[in-house]
Amino acid sequence: MDYFGLFYVNDYPFLMLVWNLFLALTPFFIFFILRDYWQKTKFKKIWQKFLAGILFFLWLIFLPNSAYLIVGVRHLLNFCPAASANSVCVAGTWEIMYFFVFSALGWIFFVIFLKQMRSLLAKIFNPKVSRLAVFILIPFVSLGVLFGLTERFNSWDIFFNLLAIFQNLLKYLTDWEYFRNFLVFTAGFYLLYFLGEYLFGKKIS
Repeated sequence: MDYFGLFYVNDYPFLMLVWNLFLALTPFFIFFILRDYWQKTKFKKIWQKFLAGILFFLWLIFLPNSAYLIVGVRHLLNFCPAASANSVCVAGTWEIMYFFVFSALGWIFFVIFLKQMRSLLAKIFNPKVSRLAVFILIPFVSLGVLFGLTERFNSWDIFFNLLAIFQNLLKYLTDWEYFRNFLVFTAGFYLLYFLGEYLFGKKIS
């Protein structure tokens, strides 16, 4: 479907997927800036540590964008009318692979970016700290994805809409329906990370 020159797949604009892909790659570039900065300075001075903290924080708030690609599969919901033969829409069957590929990229990016940071933290601190960081960061990623999915927050809203973010955080901690989503997403991201690390983690430098 084409509206105003934009290509749509199941009523979802292709350009939006391109934008999400760009955001998903942002932590990748921030990581290399941080890694190169570490290699050059070793963060020996206080102001170097402060700047490194800023870079890490930017990496952190953009990291959920990588995992956010995974939820792109939601656009397949109800893509096929119930009366369709064998419950399959022949004309739209290709959409399954279209959204699956984007979701698979999200899984791969999520594992790679977190594994890269884990390796860097092991060098800066020690392996124990890096392992602990993974267990702490994954729930953050889960919340970030949910905030983007259900509340429509962007990474930069932490600078411009911090109060609303805290209000929604409270909702996820006090409302069972929201908290259940958080638990399921967090468990899912733990599974995806450790499964991905087992399958292709050794190939990530």
